[in-house]
Amino acid sequence: MKNLRLAAGLAMLVSASLLASCAHPKTAASATSVSNVQLPGALTGNVTWQTCPDSYWAKSPDATFKKSQVDCGAIEVPAVYSGTQGADLPAFSLALMRIRATGTRIGTLFVNPGGPGESGIKEVQTQAYPAKIHQAYDIVGFDPRGVGHSQPVSGDPIHCTDALDFATYWNGEDTPANAAEAATNKALSDEYATDCIAKNPAWWTLSTDNVARDLDQLRIRVAGDAKLSFLGSSYGTTIGSYYLRMFPNTSGHIVLDSVTDNSPDTDASSITRAKALEAQVGRLVDGYAKAKGMTRAAVQALMLQIRGWGDDNQLLGFAGLKPAPGSQTARLSTEYMFTHGIHTLTYYDSATALKYFTQGMDAVRKSKWNGLFEYLALNMDGYQLDTMYSNYQNKVGYNANGYTRDNSYEIMVMVNGMDRDGRELKTHAQQDAFDAKYAAAAPFWHKLTSDPSGYRYYDSEPGNMWSWVAYKDPKIPNPPADAMPRTNLSGKPVMVVGSLKESTTPYQFAVSTAKQLKSPLITWTGSEHAPLAGFSHSCLNSVFIDYMLKNTLPAAGARCSK
Repeated sequence: MKNLRLAAGLAMLVSASLLASCAHPKTAASATSVSNVQLPGALTGNVTWQTCPDSYWAKSPDATFKKSQVDCGAIEVPAVYSGTQGADLPAFSLALMRIRATGTRIGTLFVNPGGPGESGIKEVQTQAYPAKIHQAYDIVGFDPRGVGHSQPVSGDPIHCTDALDFATYWNGEDTPANAAEAATNKALSDEYATDCIAKNPAWWTLSTDNVARDLDQLRIRVAGDAKLSFLGSSYGTTIGSYYLRMFPNTSGHIVLDSVTDNSPDTDASSITRAKALEAQVGRLVDGYAKAKGMTRAAVQALMLQIRGWGDDNQLLGFAGLKPAPGSQTARLSTEYMFTHGIHTLTYYDSATALKYFTQGMDAVRKSKWNGLFEYLALNMDGYQLDTMYSNYQNKVGYNANGYTRDNSYEIMVMVNGMDRDGRELKTHAQQDAFDAKYAAAAPFWHKLTSDPSGYRYYDSEPGNMWSWVAYKDPKIPNPPADAMPRTNLSGKPVMVVGSLKESTTPYQFAVSTAKQLKSPLITWTGSEHAPLAGFSHSCLNSVFIDYMLKNTLPAAGARCSK
């Protein structure tokens, strides 16, 4: 089970790219422009570009990436930009990687791949940017504060204990069937939370409004007086939207690819995600049914059976804590690893998702082997899987200190917890009523991620843990009740891209954002999440190049399918 990451059923709808933040009238962050913020003298100065540290290099860069065209740098930014709360916290050092323009340079393009918690330094190495963009722009990837190589100058990174994190996948029940199982989950959660809170006093300064302020400092100290050119995907669209609202006078070419939700009605947006997810999983089921000569109902019944195997300790994998009885190498897997692995496939294009789904389902059907879905789930959550799989192959037992991961998961929930009030404040009756709405919107997914017992656990502090921490600590400003409205006072259109059939950031979010920003919407007709950022679609590439080089966008209603 992984109740700390995605609690059973409903929380499976909350993806890494969708903000589920919080609020209350204690000290909500200011929504006004902060262009005139004066940094302490020690934190000013332009970037000094130099050779990149070995630790910055990605394991599998794109074939077009050349180290000879790259350099790296860093700037320091304050933990907080105003007020007294957090004034005693150490500054952050923000890490940058720049791919220099290969031709006549016209500007700098900053990129962020989303999350919250994903690395821009990795992003610039793994994407095949169009040649015309390479020629005209320096492309700069940055790790936002707290992410990857951008950590407090004190040397204490934002990170929760790996061993405690890993234990939460296996030592509880994904969907408790009784009070005793729920109590075990709660004990795991409390142990993890207590440790994580103590280790990360600066966690609340990771909010997106601070990241937007950081981005303006990057603009000033890398690009000088030039206006910001920015490509944000998924959560990166949240960063871009914040910047556009806070710094309209210095916003230039802003590209928002697979737009996150900004609705104040969190129930409605959750139902929108539920419907999109049900449709996305349904396409995987239908594709598998067609390939195997089965009916949709038969495939769904098989998936429910597999989920039951996981609940009854009959699924096998490579990563679990407990050896599987009668096997020299396999370990017990769980129903959560099955469903979470499937959920990660909603980030992929349809063909790739169906390929992995088919491989995973075939392996489970044949020998109850859940290893592929485990791999997808753990990889999505930032785990380094080489050592883990090697240990399995070499029959090495679990070593709590040998399994490492990045900090993308804790960054996600910390940022979400400060950007909007993530506390679940519904009464038990209201929670039951919403669960019924969710079940109606996504009947199969709800059944697949619910315990057959029908037992329902009501947490005393449900929702985002970090929102509760903020509200209980007078030294931490309360996050806002709702996200700030998306506005565009720059006088320039924004490039907004939405994927018609995706579920991670449903298409409706792009529709509403394009309307709010008074910009045309470019529709990708497939189901791929962040379809522009992979730069594998000629139509989207052409629109992007025209926007960045000619400052032109197609009329509203433009669609791309290749």
